[in-house]
Amino acid sequence: MILKNKIFQTKIIIFTLAIFLLMFFSYLNFSLNKKVNVDLNKVFFIKSGSSVSSSIQSLKEKKIINSSLRFKILSYMYSINPTFISGKYSIKKSDTEYSILIKIVKGNLYQESITILEGTTFKNILSELNKNRHINSTTLKHSDINFYTSSFLNTLHPEGLCFPDTYKFSSGISLKNFLSICSKKMDIVLKKYWNNRDYSLPYKTPYEMLIMASIIEKETSLMSEKPIVASVFVNRLNKNMRLQADPTVIYGIKNYNGNITKKDLMTKNEYNTYKINGLPKSPICSPSESSIRAASRPKKTDFLYFVANDKGEHIFSRNYKDHVNAVNKYQKK
Repeated sequence: MILKNKIFQTKIIIFTLAIFLLMFFSYLNFSLNKKVNVDLNKVFFIKSGSSVSSSIQSLKEKKIINSSLRFKILSYMYSINPTFISGKYSIKKSDTEYSILIKIVKGNLYQESITILEGTTFKNILSELNKNRHINSTTLKHSDINFYTSSFLNTLHPEGLCFPDTYKFSSGISLKNFLSICSKKMDIVLKKYWNNRDYSLPYKTPYEMLIMASIIEKETSLMSEKPIVASVFVNRLNKNMRLQADPTVIYGIKNYNGNITKKDLMTKNEYNTYKINGLPKSPICSPSESSIRAASRPKKTDFLYFVANDKGEHIFSRNYKDHVNAVNKYQKK
């Protein structure tokens, strides 16, 4: 009789335990599928240095989750020693308490974005980055340039090294790290076209090809014209003619007011290609991929001159006489 009672009691305990475990796992399953409150919150923050408990309490106070106990149990079941990565996180309509947990444990931070436009100068890029509240901006010292510049290009001049593109990043990124990211992107793109360039071109280094691409970028925005513009400058280099590219003159003017004067054209500096032979000492902007492509494989032409017409395009000439006629027709009205 005693043995039967013990067996019965054991069955009761096992049954009770089974019911408890069933309820417990049902409770957790509810958490795995419980949608978070998106109506009141689009983003949330995990503060740096906050404990797991205080972070969970913050989520509860903001009504993102409705049970701090359930979320804490879920956290410690996921990891015996959970760590929440600080930063900004987004909430989607499909997010559950479990998916929120995965985000903050793995650090799947919300991604800000910024677009660097084609043809932008380094000075203007820095200005835009410094104004962005999501980038931890500090004064870029000359000694920091080594961190930013490319080992592939082997230069200490930052102009032209930041590839124009739309970049996604986590809020709080340092200015140095952002510049490092966009310069590495330029490395990748430039290396691709350098390795597939026309080997008859007069460039000695990838950096010279980048300089040429930046001039092309400033001369025309038309995709169809870029390889032709590139051919003009390459033809001039091959004939030891000065490039005479207005954008290089403009870049060398400290306070450009929108007009190039005869004095500007006659002033010798490292960028005035009316007065110096060959390429300027650095790029004059951040060129687009299409300009880099054009610089790497110009169209085969015998053009030596071009001038803008009244339709936003250019008229290309093989000799100076034809060029003067085009200038008189379209520029001297």
